[in-house]
Amino acid sequence: MSVRWQPALSICAAVILLAALAGCGGSSDPLHTVRSAAARTLSQTAQSTLTLNGARLFGGSPGTIVGRAEFSFPKGLGYQALQIPALDQQPSGTAYLVYLPTRLWVQPAVKTALPKGNLWISAPLGNSRSAGSLTPSLALVLEGLNPQLLLEEIVGGAVSASSSGGRVINHVPFNEYVVSVDLERALAATRTNGALRLAMRQELSALRVAQGAGKPLVRIVARVDGTGRLAQLETSLPGSRLGTVQFSLWKFGSTIPLSLPLASQTVELASLTRSYGPVQAPWVLTGE
Repeated sequence: MSVRWQPALSICAAVILLAALAGCGGSSDPLHTVRSAAARTLSQTAQSTLTLNGARLFGGSPGTIVGRAEFSFPKGLGYQALQIPALDQQPSGTAYLVYLPTRLWVQPAVKTALPKGNLWISAPLGNSRSAGSLTPSLALVLEGLNPQLLLEEIVGGAVSASSSGGRVINHVPFNEYVVSVDLERALAATRTNGALRLAMRQELSALRVAQGAGKPLVRIVARVDGTGRLAQLETSLPGSRLGTVQFSLWKFGSTIPLSLPLASQTVELASLTRSYGPVQAPWVLTGE
């Protein structure tokens, strides 16, 4: 009997030893783990699910907003659909967004603020001059719906990370980390231009106003999947009025073609600004 059980015991001991070694290796440098996972994710395409709790966008009522999207992070390309809650007599609807590095398109759920024949609003966000003169908070609010903003901030500005242990969500295991990001460092290190850089600047300005002196740190909960990709993100972006933002990334490596809104169905945000005055945030675009 002892001969029969000895191999099994040896196998169990080996498994326990390997698990202990793997656990030590995985948690020895959480900051390196998270930054590497974010960098790996930024090199790929992915589909995404977004959840907002308590935000108000595009003229809907405050409540839970759920979005589905797909992103090509290397190209800065993204397509997103947001389910907007109903408000009073206005039914619920779907708002659409298209992302490029220096331009954003928005199709509000309610199009009463758009000129006849137009479906989309387009905003050039290539530099602080073009964006600042039109929409002081537009880049932060809309890029706050884009997981690439948080991924770029982690890669360029994460200064500490601590492990929160393992999590199993929808039968998928993750290693969870709490990450502190220095926004000044992230802004200095980012290789992107246009809307993402503007969003970081607006977020940094809002954080400085809110907290005064001290390091401009934001907290991001990041979950790394078994293949070393950063597959879930959760945070609250200062100055965005979005509340808690939650992203889930999946179906990595899918093909995402370029398909932009037609120019004949698009009105420039500058034109709306001249007609209706300064646009402070995207929910104003519905004519609320």
